[in-house]
Amino acid sequence: MQVKQILQLPLELINDVSCKQEIKDVYIGDLLSVVMAHGKEGTLWLTVQKHLNVVAVAQLLDFAGIVFVQGSYPDEETIQKATELQIPLLVSPKDAFALVKDLITLGL
Repeated sequence: MQVKQILQLPLELINDVSCKQEIKDVYIGDLLSVVMAHGKEGTLWLTVQKHLNVVAVAQLLDFAGIVFVQGSYPDEETIQKATELQIPLLVSPKDAFALVKDLITLGL
């Protein structure tokens, strides 16, 4: 499933990037070192962390995108860097558990 296919959920794409990245896995986590240890290529990362370092982790591990849950919204510097690197950033008003249920319903 591509990132663009999950946009039918209550998600807001907050940067101007392609959404053709293939989602191979979903990871929920907020501790960057743990995400780095367990994340893998193609992961859709759900987090409340919203600082610039999340983009660095997503780039390092070649994630499909980052979803900021519970309405968490990154600053402009974070959005600009992700846009430069073509990493989709999405915001969900839902918590991670509720969003994962929606993703499963979509077939992810």
